[in-house]
Amino acid sequence: MKITLKHGSGGEESGRLIKDIFASVFDDEILLKMEDSAVLPPLHGNPVLTSDSFVVEPLFFKGGDIGKLSVCGTVNDLSSMGARPLYLTASFILETGLDADILEKIVQSMKETAEEAGVRIVAGDTKVIEGKGGLYINTAGVGERPSSRDISCRNMKSG
Repeated sequence: MKITLKHGSGGEESGRLIKDIFASVFDDEILLKMEDSAVLPPLHGNPVLTSDSFVVEPLFFKGGDIGKLSVCGTVNDLSSMGARPLYLTASFILETGLDADILEKIVQSMKETAEEAGVRIVAGDTKVIEGKGGLYINTAGVGERPSSRDISCRNMKSG
């Protein structure tokens, strides 16, 4: 199946794409509620939030793919601030002509990478635009860090 504008219309084709690829692969109890936002349990430390976008070509490259890169990049942003990564959102911009099998491989890669990193993908969004079969991913990540930890660029000093 090739992605068409119908997959981004919010109708039956959108529902099928979300159900058959995203929900079946990510399979998280918060995500499967299919609500507009994820309600997360209370954090014990300070919440840390990041957002990132991934635009690469080719989608698959030595050592990974855009899906793995998006999870690793977001987890890295949280970790570099001293946070334990907990939750991710993943929003996809799909170009028409994208092969659904490619999308499914990337989503599966994201799931495996998230499991390895110990994070849950709990919300997302999908949009379809005219194009030549490309794919772009935007993520947000939430982590928690102890109140006593103060990792920041402003704390860097010479020597």
